[in-house]
Amino acid sequence: SDQQAGRQAQLRMLPEPLYKTGLTISHQVISSLMLSGDFLDYFELDQRRLVFYVADVSGHGASSAFVTVLLKNLTYRLRRNLRRGSSDDLYDPSRVLERINSELLASQLGKHLTIVYAIYDFVTSEMVYSVGGHLPMPVLVSQGKAQYLEGSGMPVGLFAKAQYQNYHCTLPEPFNLWMFSDGILEIIEQPTLND
Repeated sequence: SDQQAGRQAQLRMLPEPLYKTGLTISHQVISSLMLSGDFLDYFELDQRRLVFYVADVSGHGASSAFVTVLLKNLTYRLRRNLRRGSSDDLYDPSRVLERINSELLASQLGKHLTIVYAIYDFVTSEMVYSVGGHLPMPVLVSQGKAQYLEGSGMPVGLFAKAQYQNYHCTLPEPFNLWMFSDGILEIIEQPTLND
């Protein structure tokens, strides 16, 4: 019953599908265990920008699921700080990864995660994102072609002096952007996403 209660709490942290300005954002979580270290979130940052990320916490079970709660709490606090005018870290993906890195290290839970954190601008179709060791990279599909986004970076929560960089791209119209945890490789029939 504890596992089921934890699973319900984790599911309640996930966002509802979002529809805005011709953009549809939805997700599917298929857990291998009752509690999962895979997590995602998306929310409107302001009138023209949307934040979205996918993260994969090391390990499985309750300890990894607990880190997803910390991650959700951190982004909630950063949103609150933005509203109060005390921090604008949410506008800079690399700074968000640095914040998550320092908080995970300070927690001393012995956990790390991989993540892609992005901001999409509805007006300009520009996206800025930062990568924290995440594989597979998001796949951009447009005009019948699929390609991985570029970028790399160190996992989050392992190294105190880890540095992260921002990547920029303009998304074509129309487009689909697919983001996964490495769990996708366990459920697809093909040996890789390249097939």
